Amino acid sequence: MNFRRALLLVSIAVAIVLIVPATRVAILRAAAATLIVKDPIQPADVGVMAEFGEGNELEVSDLYHEKMFSRVVLLEPSPTAVDREYLKRGVYRDDIVRTTLRQLGVPEAAMTTVDAGEGGTTESTHALAAWMRLHPSRAIVVVIPSHTRRFRRALMRVWPEQVTPPALTYPRHNEFRASDWWLSRRTLREGVVELQKLALDYLQHPW
Repeated sequence: MNFRRALLLVSIAVAIVLIVPATRVAILRAAAATLIVKDPIQPADVGVMAEFGEGNELEVSDLYHEKMFSRVVLLEPSPTAVDREYLKRGVYRDDIVRTTLRQLGVPEAAMTTVDAGEGGTTESTHALAAWMRLHPSRAIVVVIPSHTRRFRRALMRVWPEQVTPPALTYPRHNEFRASDWWLSRRTLREGVVELQKLALDYLQHPW
């Protein structure tokens, strides 16, 4: 192997080492961009919390104090058999979501609970759409970042035509970020699962 050929091979190898990581990062960021959507936010009638935890309560309370809406709609799963057994035995457990929102300054009177069945994407979007048919409102819906696009696709398939389309946003304090979601095992797993679910959603509903 002559010197020029060796130098060429080394140069190619170095270029690959330098280029591949950058390409990998670009691909991973693009993958996250397919999951995450955020609509322009304007003052609305209600703020909707479709999921609990993961910074959603913080975002809803911040938007409430920013006067983006005056009412909060909570999509809560129906009581399970375990929940009913606790009640049967006279055990009343505090509602952690409402307690958290109250401590963050959202008054109890501003909260409305909507039964979301088992609490999955399909049940939650149908429950919200049904509530909106009865209470037409401009809405801001707060969903975790990795779930925003899939949730919006499901929601718009059942959204009442006569109601203004909602704006979707995500918690500012959530750990899933397009810039580095693959660096944490937890957010990596979350992203991979959501990519699989989104791909299935596109297969089932191509439009």
